Amino acid sequence: MTLMTGDTKPLDLVTVRAAIRRALQERPIRPPAHEIAELTRTLRAHLEAMLPEAQYRADQLEPDTTARKRWEGLIDHVLADLDFGVGAERPIRCAARAYLEILARDARFLADCLDE
Repeated sequence: MTLMTGDTKPLDLVTVRAAIRRALQERPIRPPAHEIAELTRTLRAHLEAMLPEAQYRADQLEPDTTARKRWEGLIDHVLADLDFGVGAERPIRCAARAYLEILARDARFLADCLDE
């Protein structure tokens, strides 16, 4: 399903959810480092693509309302998680896997909110 409002680019939430499922799937062993890095890049790109739509929706709400504060809190949370991973060229694989899971959960929650 493609979603579009305002002046933001269309979002392909089906593709976003496929990346989320791949990142969060249970595995008997950790995925190889190159797969973790590729999924991390993919999820970061999806989150960055969803943020303008989230900001647009927040801007449509009255200031100082609970709904607006929820959107702003979600946006701030995602931005903080995206900033956290910047500059880590060769992270330890278990830390990289944990960061991947954080991004996947952020993307899942943001996609669910945008799909409402």
